[in-house]
Amino acid sequence: MLSCRGASLLRPCSIARTTPFSAACTPVSRPVRIAPISAARRTSVVVCSAATEVVDAPPAPAAVEGPKGGVAKLSFQRGSVHKVRRVLDIIRGRTYEDALLMMEYMPYRACEKIIKLLVSAAANAKNNNGALKSKLYVAEAFANGGPALKRMRPRAQGRGVTILKPTFHAAIRVAEKL
Repeated sequence: MLSCRGASLLRPCSIARTTPFSAACTPVSRPVRIAPISAARRTSVVVCSAATEVVDAPPAPAAVEGPKGGVAKLSFQRGSVHKVRRVLDIIRGRTYEDALLMMEYMPYRACEKIIKLLVSAAANAKNNNGALKSKLYVAEAFANGGPALKRMRPRAQGRGVTILKPTFHAAIRVAEKL
């Protein structure tokens, strides 16, 4: 806060700005107010005796090894979920090799994306879990609808019609037959 010579600390400088700043006003520093810490506020640290006791943890249960497998997911892909489910219903429960062979000769465009998904799931099972591709089968395969892309098409008499371009999410889980 600035103060004029001889003026109160609480009032601002009333000297006109025509005079040089350094000649008319000098900076004043305010004392810093620090409240003293009373003895009542001082507290000692109390540690619970139960927190200091060392208790032996029970041994962790042994990891149960189930069937080795892998998962692959596909999200926001263009196409109808109904057409993808038609393919997934055929390959569900089949061996990996049979599913690949069947999809290569199916006349559906959705098979291209599902083949890539199935190959990725098998590669995940092999590389991450050490599964043999010859023992894999399609344990789970499903597809859900995704958000539809909305596009407008001009129509007669100045109207517009919304065109919906569907998307889907798909997932395949392969597992090793025991």
